[in-house]
Amino acid sequence: MKKSILTVMAIISLFSCNSQENKAGYVILSGTIKNSNEDVIKIQNYNRTFNKKIAIDKSGNYSDTLYIDRKGFYSYQIGKSYAALFLKKEDNLHLANDANDFFKSRKVTGKGAKINNYYIERGNLKGKLVGNAKEFFVVPIEDFIAKIEKNKKLLLEHLEQANLEAEDYKIQKKMIEHDYLLIRYNYDKFNHYHTNVHPKLPKGYYNPIIDMDLDDDDSFHYDRSYRILVIENWRLTSKEAEKNDANYTKAEFVKKKIKNIKSVSIREQIASMLFREVSAKNKNYQKVYDEILPLFETKYNIDRLNRRLASAKSTQPEMKSMDFNYENFTGGKTSLKDLKGKILYVEIWATWCGPCIKEMPALTQLIKDYKGKNIEFVSISVDSKKAYDKWRAMVPEKNVGGVQLLADKSLKSDFMKFFNVGLIPRSILIDANGKIITAKAPRPSAKNTRKVLDALLNTKKF
Repeated sequence: MKKSILTVMAIISLFSCNSQENKAGYVILSGTIKNSNEDVIKIQNYNRTFNKKIAIDKSGNYSDTLYIDRKGFYSYQIGKSYAALFLKKEDNLHLANDANDFFKSRKVTGKGAKINNYYIERGNLKGKLVGNAKEFFVVPIEDFIAKIEKNKKLLLEHLEQANLEAEDYKIQKKMIEHDYLLIRYNYDKFNHYHTNVHPKLPKGYYNPIIDMDLDDDDSFHYDRSYRILVIENWRLTSKEAEKNDANYTKAEFVKKKIKNIKSVSIREQIASMLFREVSAKNKNYQKVYDEILPLFETKYNIDRLNRRLASAKSTQPEMKSMDFNYENFTGGKTSLKDLKGKILYVEIWATWCGPCIKEMPALTQLIKDYKGKNIEFVSISVDSKKAYDKWRAMVPEKNVGGVQLLADKSLKSDFMKFFNVGLIPRSILIDANGKIITAKAPRPSAKNTRKVLDALLNTKKF
């Protein structure tokens, strides 16, 4: 009897230990969203290798257990609103939001709440310090530098008062430094946006970005600003190398740049800047692919590169295009076959895409200028089903003209995957027989667009 009891106790102890070990990798997340009709909250990490959807009940409540293999900031999205949430193993967080004031209403309670509420407060403080973007950036460079130095000091003082744990403090301090560098980098871009003139920058202005630590794996996973800076560092240094090195090639430059970087994520982020070289537009795409494939070791990026290779092979000029059969704004469905007999200028866009909307006046003018000629302008929206009403409202509002279609599965539609559409706007030219002219045509606003279209229309082929 005694032996049986001991055996049962041992089994209970074993299951108990396993339960504790399993819980160590989990975060319990619950919350309430007011004034929202959404039925799901989406949680994902920066590169979308972690994706989780949690059901929201009719009262606006949700709860689930998340397994994370690494602590850090995760994006949570309800409808079109999204923000960051810091998650680490064994956290038990409750998140409150009001859809009518999504950002200001955020409140986190429970285990792990302290760093999250500090992060929310820091964001609010930064918003007050920046204020109006135009007024913030459109100032003389000396005043701008003084302003951002002062703001960094105030943010660091705010961090000191937060009384965070040592490791969390270290993370947040780095994030403030990286945010400062990114704002510094953005001065030219935003100043030019508002004034249409590039400001004169002092010599060595970008040196803090060029000289930054490029091997901080923790910051890469925690900090969006740092990830952007890694890319901007590559752009700045590659431009300089191209000027100074007669034998410069992008692939060789990247190999040298990542040679001593230990972080796999950072190495592959920099190497992925070569992905666009693997495209139908580049005659040497296979050679580039063979050269850069050894630079990757994660399945995620190898798969991305292989998809680009497959797209490059299948979207060469003269090859048959993938067909589509999409909802037409005027009613019914329209397929590629229905449009046979005319050159097709396909413009891929979405209602949420600012650059796409910026192209609309130029596209409208093209449609007017080429009216009556053997060319059809087809706009395909990659909006999701939830944005259907917005698409229906925007098409007549913008009144671009041409054929207006809605892709069946957004960017996951077969046509989009065939052409490896990731960034939009994207322009594609297809001939009168449904064959590809170019998988990446010039945008409507490009200087050479009319030259390309006129050349096509003037050939006997069309």
